[in-house]
Amino acid sequence: MPLFQAAHHFSLNCRGRLLRAERPLVMGILNLTPDSFFAGSRFSGVDAVLQHAERMLADGADILDLGGQSSRPGAVQVSAEEELKRLLPALEALVKRFPEAVLSIDTFYSRVASSCIAAGASIINDISSGEDDQEMLPTIARLQVPYIAMHKKGKPGNMQQQAVYEDVTLEVMDYFSRKIQHFKSQGIHELILDPGFGFAKTVAHNFELLGRLEDFRVLGYPVLAGLSRKSMIWRTLKSDPEHALNGSTALHAVALMKGASILRVHDVREAMETVKLLNCLP
Repeated sequence: MPLFQAAHHFSLNCRGRLLRAERPLVMGILNLTPDSFFAGSRFSGVDAVLQHAERMLADGADILDLGGQSSRPGAVQVSAEEELKRLLPALEALVKRFPEAVLSIDTFYSRVASSCIAAGASIINDISSGEDDQEMLPTIARLQVPYIAMHKKGKPGNMQQQAVYEDVTLEVMDYFSRKIQHFKSQGIHELILDPGFGFAKTVAHNFELLGRLEDFRVLGYPVLAGLSRKSMIWRTLKSDPEHALNGSTALHAVALMKGASILRVHDVREAMETVKLLNCLP
């Protein structure tokens, strides 16, 4: 197996079906919110969600990640009830239309996680690593589903005021080292680590993390890179999220070369092309 493929080989047990990764995976973003930072990722109404999901799956998405509230800097938190109101109709329609699709739920609420797994989702993507709901980790252990744990400080409403580090990469790695031991003690073993680009981090912090992303391999778990159309790209290029596709593709290539095993993206086709090209390396 070529070196690039071997570096990204892992598998996830998704409701009894094994998702085997012999190349990096692409996770398509479906935001069921009115206020996500990129307007092109917002979908209201089940028909719009189904149409976009069909396009993402046709473009090669390995996973679809559904979110019921925005986590952009300054976002106002919504309740678990509101999240479920946004998520469940779309989730149920997706499960019915695309029964083979692997669906992830972006939530930090244990109640939302439990309800959505019961409705057909396979993965939980938690920006708080269990810190914003004390029942999340016991819930994940009970459900035995793959768990994406992200690093952040504070909450979206105040996190950018907490972007202070002596060595951001080392501190995020230390955070995950502690978390991994705690997850294991709770009975959680299928983990994916997300360094949290843009979450309580300056543009400089984000680029430092990206430049040292290969350091996270020592932790022994797949790494997810959530870079797509984020402010580290469009602020650097003096642009905006709508014009950040080319920059996103460039940084996705860097992330893959640095060891990212999953790309969480708005633009599936372009991300898949990046993966396919890099997968040709000897």
